[in-house]
Amino acid sequence: HPDRCGSCTRCIDACPTRAIIAPYQLDARRCIAYLTIEHKGAIPMEFREAIGDRLFGCEECLSICPWNKWARETHETHFVPKDYPSATEMLDWDEAKMLEMMAGTPLKRLGLARLKRNACMVRGNLKEKAALAALEKISNNPAEIDFVREAATWAIGKITTVK
Repeated sequence: HPDRCGSCTRCIDACPTRAIIAPYQLDARRCIAYLTIEHKGAIPMEFREAIGDRLFGCEECLSICPWNKWARETHETHFVPKDYPSATEMLDWDEAKMLEMMAGTPLKRLGLARLKRNACMVRGNLKEKAALAALEKISNNPAEIDFVREAATWAIGKITTVK
């Protein structure tokens, strides 16, 4: 492919975690898409706030790229946006509910633990007080996976800490 970027650095400048380290070079360990979709453990502290309200992926680099102004909306039915419940509601799901609600969507591949971890990050970043009861339930539940309980505890701290 021809180099169409020239001196443009919009994607590098827009990346919330500085995962694009140079033209055409990505440090996937810093990428929000990797962290929220592929990473199987706790999200490192240094990237949690940058996740913001992103439950699944990021795409800041794609949305800022001037070459994407020619992109057209697809008519492919598999890519039609769907309405999802709130991240707070997802915190109360069990495995069966997650599989039912996410059937046929890319979110299903996360599994319940990573979905809950991501939902905790989002609720904490948005300081969603309405999520406190669900977050406390997770953080005090020994049956939850460690990184999910820790994410809930982190989110509680973000919500209840006054700055």
